Amino acid sequence: MLIDWAIKPVGDETKIAENVRRTWDSERNQRPCLALERSPFYDDLIMTIHDFHFAIWKISLDTQDLPIYRSANTFGSHNTCGAFSPSRPGVIFITKTDGIDVWDFLDQSNKPSLTINFATSPITYFRFQIIKDRKQRKAKQFMAYGDQTEGTLYLYEVPGNLANPQDDEVNAIKEFWNIEISKCDFVKTRRVVMKEEFSAQEAAKAIAAALAEAEKEKLESADAEKELAEEDAYQIAKLAMKLKVGLITEEEFS
Repeated sequence: MLIDWAIKPVGDETKIAENVRRTWDSERNQRPCLALERSPFYDDLIMTIHDFHFAIWKISLDTQDLPIYRSANTFGSHNTCGAFSPSRPGVIFITKTDGIDVWDFLDQSNKPSLTINFATSPITYFRFQIIKDRKQRKAKQFMAYGDQTEGTLYLYEVPGNLANPQDDEVNAIKEFWNIEISKCDFVKTRRVVMKEEFSAQEAAKAIAAALAEAEKEKLESADAEKELAEEDAYQIAKLAMKLKVGLITEEEFS
């Protein structure tokens, strides 16, 4: 649900302003989402995290009511929260009840590039923390996460390959999301075409069935007429034989 608190009532001041600009309710999971995150690199890109998958939405698309990307399902555990990487546009961290899945979309998009299984309790809090190292004059990136059982907060240093951005990564990932949008548009168009093709096929089947039924009735009618003609011929031949042997008179035959 997209809410704009800046909207004011028009005309009648007693009228309540309609602050809800748009609602998305087409996600396949009927349970509430666990977390909502906005990309630090693309303002119109948000992520919703659900029990067994996460979805990426592009809220600037007025014609798209579905996510532009849905992840594969999580097996063996369920998701708890997650976040976009603050330094790499193509990296997403998804926390689970038994660890963290790291999705690097420059590497692959069908499954996590890295799974860190170190959690002894479900992770209920996850944020990034940048700590400056004055001696080495550089900043280190840490994952701050808290567990459910003890309420303990941990800091885990993010490896350099997941913290340091790649060459032209912003544009590369932007193109990746554009391709995903094109896939969604193709699927949407293809569904309409397939529905029309299915309707045409069903109509053709109905016409063919009607023609076959009409042909069947025609053949049955012809067979019935043939049987009646054969029966009439048999009766005439029978009477002629009786006349020949003298069992009936000519008056009876006629």
